[in-house]
Amino acid sequence: MWVAFVAMERHPPPEAERSEKLHWKPWAVGIAALALAILVAQNAQKVEVNFFFAETQTPLVFALLIAGALGGLIGWLAPRVRRRGRE
Repeated sequence: MWVAFVAMERHPPPEAERSEKLHWKPWAVGIAALALAILVAQNAQKVEVNFFFAETQTPLVFALLIAGALGGLIGWLAPRVRRRGRE
């Protein structure tokens, strides 16, 4: 009686491969948030903000936070709008 043994290669399960990958997006968001926080902390003086016809005095911290939030919103929204245009 002949018995044939086939060499089987060992492959890690897909879950193990996923856990070994470097997740760079959370790191990029964290570094960007840290850089924004440092920038805001170093710029606490009052500034004059002109937006179209409105003019106001506000701490630079708020102006920078609003600009950062608007930039993040545009960065999040732009790919979604472009993707809808292709469909």
